[in-house]
Parts: sequence; structure tokens; C-alpha cells
Amino acid sequence: MRVAVIGLGTMGMGAAMNLVKAGHEVHGAELREAVRAELVAAGGQAVGRACDLPDGMEAAIVFVVNAAQADAVLFGQEGCLPRMAPGGVVLCCTTVAPEAARTLATRIESAGLLMLDAPVSGGAVAARGGSMTVMASGSEAAFARAQPVLDAIAGKLWRLGDAVGIGSTVKMVNQLLAGVHIATAAEAMALGIRAGADPQTL
Repeated sequence: MRVAVIGLGTMGMGAAMNLVKAGHEVHGAELREAVRAELVAAGGQAVGRACDLPDGMEAAIVFVVNAAQADAVLFGQEGCLPRMAPGGVVLCCTTVAPEAARTLATRIESAGLLMLDAPVSGGAVAARGGSMTVMASGSEAAFARAQPVLDAIAGKLWRLGDAVGIGSTVKMVNQLLAGVHIATAAEAMALGIRAGADPQTL
């Protein structure tokens, strides 16, 4: 499958590497030259801008920082949507608000393409190991088209329904729970230290 990975940060590079290992034709889009070189050395191809991707992308995975960047790499002057093959699928793995995911989906589907709202978790270790958790929602057609990609990058796939926005909602809940657990652990540590426990063993 001809796959574009837009944004080769921690998660994007892990996804790209595992797609290469799975035998896909992988094209990365990343501003940093050294990072592009790493993907090329692993057997992929890379360009500096999304608009420089070759034509005929069957899937595009978006791993940028926020909704504004996702919009730019898809629809902006340097966007990749014109490079997509008819019926191709866009996996938005960027953490965005549910409303932003729905807006992206409307525009992507208007262009004759499919979209999965597919934020991820697991960090660098899971990304490199091909075992990310993917919280995805979208149509059956989008899931079917994206399945070869998901098989390569995901250790656990949560299919959350056919409505774009649910994936992003669940990711927000996940982030909230992670933050609460970090704060609770910090309070518990502080309580133990105040009570006389050795902070090195606590």
C-alpha cells in the first residue's frame, strides 16, 4: 500500500518504520532533514513538505501537533490532499477537539476520500514497537481501507463507532485520566514524605 506519514516525530516515525517493515511503500513528510534521512535509511522515502508527496497516496496518516497544523498539511497551500488516490483514506492521529475532527471529515469526504478519527497513545516505546493503542471512529469503508495500516502500527485498536469525533472524545477522556493519575501520584508522594517516609524508597 502506498502510504504517506505526515510528521515524523516520536509517534509518526515509529508508525513509518513499522509500515516499512510490513512491506508498504512509505513516504514521509517532515521538515527536519536529519529525520528524513533516518526514514530513507530504513527503506522509506521522504520529502520536506506534504505537497511534495508523489501522486497516488492510498492512505495518509497525520501526526502533527494540533488541528491548525492538520488543516494546513491537508488543505493548505502546501497540503497533500491533491496527492491522494481516489477513495483513499486519511487517518487523523493528531489529538484534536471532536469538533475539529468532524470539520476535517466533512472537507475530506467532500473531496471523495475517507477519514478515520484515530488518535493514538502509548508513547515512543509503543510507536517503535508497532503496538500503539488507536482510538478510532469512522465509517466501515474507512476502517476497511485503513486496515493494512492499522495492522502495522497498532497493538490495540478500539473501534468506537461510525461517527467521526468519538475517537477524539475518547482520547480527551484518556488524557484527562492520565493527568488525574499523575496529579494523584504526586499528592500521594508528598503525603508520604511529609509523614516521614524516605523519598528515595517511597
